Amino acid sequence: MRIDIRVPEVRSLLGDTGADLEDLETERTRLTDAASRLQEALTGCTGLDTGISRVHEEVFRPDATDIMTRCNNAVQGTGQAVSAYLAGDTEMVQNAQSAAASGEFPTQTQYGVRHAQAVA
Repeated sequence: MRIDIRVPEVRSLLGDTGADLEDLETERTRLTDAASRLQEALTGCTGLDTGISRVHEEVFRPDATDIMTRCNNAVQGTGQAVSAYLAGDTEMVQNAQSAAASGEFPTQTQYGVRHAQAVA
């Protein structure tokens, strides 16, 4: 199985998503402000003002917070995965350079002997 992550494209997508999350945070704040204004406007309307408050506190705010948390976790996790991918590439290059610099290259016969000994 071959995995090829196009790092520049992924980083660009993560940047775009981060900007979208900032916009979403702004909208979440606007929702909270609108709910407060609506509750104030309905002050004195028995049950309606507290109903609006309950809907905001029990539905809108937790849902918006959950969405923000999940999106942020996805962006952060993807960023960490890309970093690990790059670190793995760097490690493979360093290992290959070290092996090349050592001048020791196993031959097919050496592999066959080691393999035969390991199997026996």
